[in-house]
Amino acid sequence: MNFVKRHIEISIILFVGFVLRFSISLIHSYSNDELSAINRLQYHNFSDLLDKGVMSGDMHPAGVQVFMKGWSWMFGMNEGPMRFPFVILGVLSILLIYKIGLKWVNKQTGIYAAILLSFLYFPIMNSEFARPYSPGLFFSLLAAWYYLKILFAEEKSYKDAVLLGLGFAGAMYTHHFAFMFIGWMGISGLIFANKRNLKYILIAGVLGILLYIPHIPITQFQLEVGGLQWLAPPESDWLLQFIFHALNESFLLVVAIISAVLMALVFNKRSNDKWSKMLTYFAVLFFGIFAVGFIYSYLGTPVLKFPVMLFALPFLFLILGFFMSKFLIPKAMMLVLSLMILTSTVYEKGLFGNMHYELFEEVAVDIVDWNNTYGEDNIYTVYNLNNPNYMNFYANQWDEEIDFDWDVLEFGDAAKLREDLKVRTEEYLVIGYSARLTLPQVFETCLEFYPNIVDGTKYNNASVYLLSKTDHPTIRLYQHLEARFPPIREKSNWVFNKELFVEGKIIKYPYNSYELSGDNIYGPEYHFNLNDISDHNSKYIKVEVIASVNDDAQLTASFGAKRSGVAVKNVQGEDYWEGRDLEVMLIDAERAYFTFEIPKFIEDGDDLMISFWNRNPSSPVYIHSVKVYSTGNIWN
Repeated sequence: MNFVKRHIEISIILFVGFVLRFSISLIHSYSNDELSAINRLQYHNFSDLLDKGVMSGDMHPAGVQVFMKGWSWMFGMNEGPMRFPFVILGVLSILLIYKIGLKWVNKQTGIYAAILLSFLYFPIMNSEFARPYSPGLFFSLLAAWYYLKILFAEEKSYKDAVLLGLGFAGAMYTHHFAFMFIGWMGISGLIFANKRNLKYILIAGVLGILLYIPHIPITQFQLEVGGLQWLAPPESDWLLQFIFHALNESFLLVVAIISAVLMALVFNKRSNDKWSKMLTYFAVLFFGIFAVGFIYSYLGTPVLKFPVMLFALPFLFLILGFFMSKFLIPKAMMLVLSLMILTSTVYEKGLFGNMHYELFEEVAVDIVDWNNTYGEDNIYTVYNLNNPNYMNFYANQWDEEIDFDWDVLEFGDAAKLREDLKVRTEEYLVIGYSARLTLPQVFETCLEFYPNIVDGTKYNNASVYLLSKTDHPTIRLYQHLEARFPPIREKSNWVFNKELFVEGKIIKYPYNSYELSGDNIYGPEYHFNLNDISDHNSKYIKVEVIASVNDDAQLTASFGAKRSGVAVKNVQGEDYWEGRDLEVMLIDAERAYFTFEIPKFIEDGDDLMISFWNRNPSSPVYIHSVKVYSTGNIWN
C-alpha cells in the first residue's frame, strides 16, 4: 500500500492496463498464430516438441513454445489460463518503462510513456496473445533497465550483470527480432563503456551467450530455411505506417499527441530538462533497430512486420513522454491524454469486439450449427485455413468434429474447385476462409453451382457462408451493371475495332459477334477510373463474358492500370496486372467470369483497363457480350 500511495498515478495506470489485457484475454477467441502454437503442443516428449513443434513447425525460438507446453500441463489450453502469463508480462513491461523514465529522465516522462504503452490498442493486443511479443517486450525492457544501470549508474554490482545476462538470454530465447534488438542495444551502448563498467558488460554478454548455446542448432536450422518466405520487404514509408498503426490508426489521436508535444514545448515549465545523451540513446535504440531491420530485409531476408517493433516501441514513447513532460499542468494533461487514448482504443478500435486479426471459434459455431440443422451428409464443406485442427480445437470442445472436403485453397485452385463442384450432388455448400487470402473468384465459383446464399457472416479476416442449389436465399448479393459490350451508345469507355464485328457467324447468336483471330487477337478494352465505381473499397469487380469457342481456344481476361501512361507498380515493384483464362468455362457453357478487387495502391486518376487476349490466333473466339458489374463485397 505504501507503493500505491507514493506512486498513485502509475498504480492506476497498471491497474487499468491489467484490467484491459486480462478482460479481453477471456473474451477473445484464439488467433491463427495462437492456434498454430496450441496445435504444436500435441507432442508429448521434449525431442518431438523441438523437432516438430519448433524446428519444423515454427520460425520462432523455442522458449515460448516450451513454456506453453509446461504451462498447459498445469493449467490446460483454454484462452484465459494460457494467456495469463503473457498478460502479466505485458503489465510488468508497463512498470519497467515507467521505472526507466523515472530513473533516467523524470517522473512525468515515465508516466506519459506508461500511459501510451498501457492504453494503446497495439501493445494491449500483443500483450493478450499467447505469442512471443509480450515476453519479448518484457525481456527487452528488463535488459534495458539493467544495461542502463551498468552504463550510467554510480553504483553497479555483479548482480546487475547477472540479471542483464538473464535479460539478454530471455530475449534471445523468445524472438529472433528481440535477439537482434538486444544485440543492437548492446553494441550501440558500447560507446558509453569505460573501465568502470566494461567488466559487468562482458560478464552479462558471456552469460547470455553461454545460456543460449543449447539453442544454437535450432537457430542454425531456422536460418537455413530462410526466414518468413511470405513476408515482403518493407516499403519506403514503412516506419510511418508502423507509428500510425501503433497510435491506433487514428488521425485524431495522432493530431492530439502532436498538439500536446507542441503545446508542451511552447508552454515549457521545465526549462532545466534539456535533451540528454540518454534520450539520444533512446532514439538510437528505436530508429537504429528499424534501420538495421530495414537494411537486413533487403540484404538478407525480410524481418520487419509491425509486431516485432513492439520491442523497441517503448523508447519512442519515452521520447514523446519527455516532450509532453514539459506541459504546464501535467496532471490535467495526463488525464486528458489517458481518456482520449482509452476512448480511441475501446470505441474506435473496438477493443472488446471480435474484429481482432482472424476468427475461428465464431466460424466453428456457424458450421457446427449448419451441420446439425441441415445434416452433415447433405453439406459439402470448402474452407481455406492453415490447419483443420485450428477449427476443430473449438468443435472438439462441444464433442463435435468438422470434416473439411477442402481445407487449403491455393491461388490457382478456383479452376480445380469448379471441376469438383460440377459433379457434387449435395444440396448445400459451406464456403469460407480464415487467415488465408481467398480471392472473390473462389466465392463466385461456388455461386455458379450453389447460387442461393442461405446464411453466413463476414468476419475480420474470415468469412463463412452456407450456399444452396435450390433453397430460398436470405442474403442478396448486390450487383450494379457498370458497362456492357457491345456498347449501347456510340460514345463509351470501350475501345474496339468495329471491323471485327461479324454478323450471324454463330447460329445460336444471330446478332453481331466480335471476332478475335489471326492478326487481331486483342480487345475489346474497357477503360475506367476509381470515380466511376461508387464506394469502390466495399466492392469487387465481376466481368461476365458470353462467347463461342472451339475446343482448342485460349482466351484470357485481364485487368491492369496505368499512371501518366506508365504501368502502375505493385508492392513488389513489378508492373501490376492480374488475369484469368476463360476457355474451360467457355467450352463448358459458353459463359465465363473473371472477378477481382481493385488494389489499395490504385489511385484516383489512374487509367484502369479490362481487356481480352486470344492466346491461340488460329482458333477464333466470337465474343457475343461482355458485362462489367460492381459487386457488394460480402466476402473479404
